[in-house]
Amino acid sequence: MKRFEISWLNFVLLNALFITLMNFHLFDFIYSNLDEDASLWLKISFVLIYFSLLVMIFGLLFLPFLTQFFAIVFVLVTCVSAYFMHFYGVVIDKDMIQNALNTDQRELKELFNFTFLFWTVFLGLVPSLLILKCKIRWGGGLRHIAIKFTSIFIALIIVLACFLPQSKTLIPFFRNYNQTRVYNAPVFQIYSFVRYVKQKVVKKPELKIISQDAKLSENIKRKLLVFVIGETARAANFRFKNKDHINDTTAYTSNLGAVYFTEVSSCGTSTAVSVPCMFSVSTRKEYSSSEFQENALDILQKVGVKVSILGNNSGGCQGICKRIAHSKYLDAEFDGALLEGFKKELFSEDEYEIIVLHLQGSHGPTYYKRYPSEFRRFEPTCDTNELQECSSEAIINTYDNTLLYTDFLLSKIITLLQKEDQESSLIYVSDHGESLGENGIYLHAMPYAFAPLEQTEIPLIFYSNDTTLMQTAKAHSNYELSHDYIFSTLLGYFKVQSKFYNPNYDILSLQVKEGL
Repeated sequence: MKRFEISWLNFVLLNALFITLMNFHLFDFIYSNLDEDASLWLKISFVLIYFSLLVMIFGLLFLPFLTQFFAIVFVLVTCVSAYFMHFYGVVIDKDMIQNALNTDQRELKELFNFTFLFWTVFLGLVPSLLILKCKIRWGGGLRHIAIKFTSIFIALIIVLACFLPQSKTLIPFFRNYNQTRVYNAPVFQIYSFVRYVKQKVVKKPELKIISQDAKLSENIKRKLLVFVIGETARAANFRFKNKDHINDTTAYTSNLGAVYFTEVSSCGTSTAVSVPCMFSVSTRKEYSSSEFQENALDILQKVGVKVSILGNNSGGCQGICKRIAHSKYLDAEFDGALLEGFKKELFSEDEYEIIVLHLQGSHGPTYYKRYPSEFRRFEPTCDTNELQECSSEAIINTYDNTLLYTDFLLSKIITLLQKEDQESSLIYVSDHGESLGENGIYLHAMPYAFAPLEQTEIPLIFYSNDTTLMQTAKAHSNYELSHDYIFSTLLGYFKVQSKFYNPNYDILSLQVKEGL
């Protein structure tokens, strides 16, 4: 392809126009939240203001030797962001970036399809190639400066002309819908990436020790706890939460007397946040991804409880296994592969042990790959990663098959625990939920402040061969709980004495309080 000439100003205007058009999801969000009687001028003003602001920004950034680099970065980031927002309703923020970088190659491949290829080629690579082939005419030094600042000034006038007369409408709108910013590509994605890099680059302080006073209570009997971390399981698809749900996703554990907690919320909407958060002493409101202190598993290991972590989650342990002596992650096709290692751990002679099983669970969008063929009970199914091509019924059926398979694995574990002489219990809790197309949103990792309930309401299941614990769990099964209760529940189960243990946050304590 031959190079072609274009003036600097036209280059700025075309780039601003392209980015404005690619932000159709941003304008769709804005228009869907405007009053029905909103004037046509108000609707046009949003587009004019956005376009003019881009002209101002590009006018300042598009400098010699940097113009095409910035333009290509903006185009590619906007292209990929628009794809995930349009087809999955997924917003790329700091946590999503962390989640993506913690994802293995297998999981990344499952996101690629022909639609993604077509989209990125024609709306990302082709525009980038055109940008590379541009020969920008800068004009004389003084003339270029005059054009630059004149265009910026005119764009500013347009912004003010649209904004000031309607400020009484625009200011309250953006104040009430501050989540509008997350749909602004590529600005919000670049801002999120900078935040992620700053978090990683800043040198971590020394590990904060919070276990100085922690110790096991005297004369406690042998105990075993199996703590299963589910992946992407949402409460809405369990009949104990939603009685009208068409598929029975707990067909196995319901026959074993398991206790189902009906009102449980997650700490985050992504694995990268929820997994470390649930083991932290910090509550969801207090927790930060930069937190670097001992968690519940560290404390249990220090006081003499054997901690074993077995995982099959493609995102890894999210930091919870870094200081744990016994930890192993598989790369198996199905979670059933964990049972062999689990059975070996059951023969441990340790008096006190917690076995953490971290599942791949119901991770999408390729739900159909999460269970063996014999668990394809609910049909029709969605056997593709292009969820928008499937009916709602097919997506839900496929997703429910993953939950049923997880329930089957839990029933196998419970059956083994029933044979144990020592006090043996199981806690299953999902890391976060999942959107299955409600309001055009798929998958998870929406910013928590406005994430749909499908992404934050999660299942929690308990079983024990100790009748007292079962009675206590049943009494609290309708309490409003969250991941905030996990830390003290784990310490309380093993009778760990610590100033950080709070019986009000222990779901197996008679002193537990709901809604904290």
